[in-house]
Amino acid sequence: MLYLKALINKLAFLKSSLFNNDRKYYIGYVGRKNYGDDLLFEIFQLINNSEYIPVLDIFSFQKKIKVNDLVLGGGTIINGPIYLKSINKFKVKPKLTFCSGVIPGEMSSEWVTCLEATNVYTRSKESAEMCVKSGVSAKSYVDPGVYTSILYPQSNFSQKYSIKESYLLCPHGKHSSMNFFIELIESILSDKKRNVTLFASSFEDLKICRSLSSLFNLNVIKGWLDITESNKAICQADFVISTRLHPSVVAASYGTPFLMISYEEKQKEFLGSIGCSDRLFIENDELINALYMNNIKRGITSGVEYWHKRYPDFINVFGS
Repeated sequence: MLYLKALINKLAFLKSSLFNNDRKYYIGYVGRKNYGDDLLFEIFQLINNSEYIPVLDIFSFQKKIKVNDLVLGGGTIINGPIYLKSINKFKVKPKLTFCSGVIPGEMSSEWVTCLEATNVYTRSKESAEMCVKSGVSAKSYVDPGVYTSILYPQSNFSQKYSIKESYLLCPHGKHSSMNFFIELIESILSDKKRNVTLFASSFEDLKICRSLSSLFNLNVIKGWLDITESNKAICQADFVISTRLHPSVVAASYGTPFLMISYEEKQKEFLGSIGCSDRLFIENDELINALYMNNIKRGITSGVEYWHKRYPDFINVFGS
């Protein structure tokens, strides 16, 4: 499946490059059926008038293309070998990094050289510190997903009609326990005034979502299919519980109450960057018990106004 997707990406890239005189490129994990990475690209496009062509795969004809602008996208990108190869194919250094995360470990000398003339913005203080430790100047910002509520305003969504309290669950195909999510869903549905929807943030998550769906007859949202509709589902949920990062980031953006299930350091990075480290749990009874605590079930922000106030220069820094 990934090979076929890569081939489609290559053809789309070639077509775009042949008929796009601006020659502006965004390197990121785009077009891989992943809600978070596709969302970050869409956000970048919205604040840049859709001027950029996404690229991840490495093509032999890249080196023949004249590049006017190169951006390193959002997500866990810096220090990743595949992204470095793609940059080197263009033979142009990135202008900036779009609040990128850093893959843990010592940064290679090739990456340090690559970023010497780049305005490096990271998604957290921890990622910025990893850059600085390796000799790369960097400024910490926040995950761009927090701007979702501004670029996809709640007022644009049709009205929510369900009278039940809605829970949106986002398991991870590799890191979530089927048994735990069964227990979690049973606990939620023990109250007849609640309903559950499953959200597959990546195609990797479909197997566990479909298995849970067959047990409880639940709807499954494929998050990457329609970014706007996925944002709407998160915005209108009464509560989001996610092992994947970006459903929680978007929930925080809209002020939707959420809990995050731990599996990677990037979750701690995000929650620390917005002062909400207490929202991170492991898969155990403590998380299920937390669902009945009133303070947990409140939104952490006032939504759009909060992010406008906290990062007023976001669009000016990253937009055209």
